[in-house]
Amino acid sequence: MAEWKLGRSPDALRTTLGSCVGVVLYSEKHNAGGIAHVLLAEAPQGKIVKKGKYARPAIMSLVQDLTGDGIEAESLSARIFGGASMFSTGTQSFIQNIGGENIRAVKKTLAELKIPITLEESGGAQGRTITVFMDDGRILLRSNGKEKYIYKT
Repeated sequence: MAEWKLGRSPDALRTTLGSCVGVVLYSEKHNAGGIAHVLLAEAPQGKIVKKGKYARPAIMSLVQDLTGDGIEAESLSARIFGGASMFSTGTQSFIQNIGGENIRAVKKTLAELKIPITLEESGGAQGRTITVFMDDGRILLRSNGKEKYIYKT
């Protein structure tokens, strides 16, 4: 949680998400990519305690590490998962909106970087576990007692 990881074929990367958003960046050309596990949308004004915790710095750091590893940013596509409303309270509150705000911040950052989102499996009220396989970019998605493979990159 609140970090990013890189991988190359034959690696597999896994993370479990609730209101957090998992951003999978993948290069089909290189059979490589990474996951950023975004905990919160934005850092408090002027403060970044941990880069991986917030949408923009986490995604920027992941892209920087991938390009530093020889993967062209133009070859990346994104898939986003998570952002569930895990905290059911009687009133609208910051806690209840964390997932939605995380999704919004992730999409904004990816748009600024011109990284296309090819798949989104977000929102709802259930947590998810995702595993991305670097050999072909497939994702194993587990949610609500079910699992499925997603092959779209």
